[in-house]
Amino acid sequence: MKQKKIEQQALMVGIVVNIVMVVAGFFVFFLTGLKAMFLDASFTVISVLSGAVAAYLSKKTVRVSERFPNGMFALEPIYAICKSIFTICLLLFSFLDVLQVAITYFVHGEGERLSFGPVIIYQIASVAVCLGLVAYYRMRNRSIGNASMMLKAESNGTWIDGMISLGIGIVAVLLFFLPTGTPFDFLHYTGDFFITTIIVVLTVKEPFIVLRDAFVELIGGTHDDEETSALVERSVAEHLPENIEMEKIHVFKTGMNYDVDIFIGSSEGAVSIERLVAARNAIEYALKPKLHIVNVDFVFE
Repeated sequence: MKQKKIEQQALMVGIVVNIVMVVAGFFVFFLTGLKAMFLDASFTVISVLSGAVAAYLSKKTVRVSERFPNGMFALEPIYAICKSIFTICLLLFSFLDVLQVAITYFVHGEGERLSFGPVIIYQIASVAVCLGLVAYYRMRNRSIGNASMMLKAESNGTWIDGMISLGIGIVAVLLFFLPTGTPFDFLHYTGDFFITTIIVVLTVKEPFIVLRDAFVELIGGTHDDEETSALVERSVAEHLPENIEMEKIHVFKTGMNYDVDIFIGSSEGAVSIERLVAARNAIEYALKPKLHIVNVDFVFE
């Protein structure tokens, strides 16, 4: 399937790029010991591992069997939920880690002066790579109507990774030019805490959004995208037999799979099964260029 191939290709590109960034990130972390660099490199590790899992699931979910005749698309929102929870936990762990360092300095006056070394050069490259990868993920997802929850989750994680790199780079530049013996000398020991905290506050909302959307898909909530709803309503109105009264339409999305339930009320005269089947096929055919994997059902009330 063309749409799945696009998704899989995008995920593989992300894996290769992130492996290179992992090696570079941990190299810089071991040189500097900067906690925020550990957060940065750890996020990239997550991107590599989650990208590998997503690539595997992308091939798995579309396959049908006797036990799963409609595929296993529910694995896609499950993946997004797991990654979002893991991301939130990592943000919390990173904040608590640097909080302990800050408390030790401000309460006991103990701490190590931050060393940035090659951090600035690395962060410039990292921000450029992350922003480019985010743009690539979103471009490929738009080409399939933003149907891929996994590309959305990967794009979200890469965006957070880029923001972490940007924040670390900004602090590194500021502290590089900040002279010693000033009222702001404490930043040379606790700057790691402040930038990590700012990063957590600014980015923690993103995984919660993905978590919410994936949870709605998993438990069968209706898809609330206005553009998709309008497309479905137009297609149904064009192909539904004239003597049938449509009461409402529910659109459900699970991964890259769409289910459209058309609720039918009263009708004028008899309607043959053949006409309903033909109408269903026509609606599915009209929706496939945008929704790709779509199943239409009539529900009689």
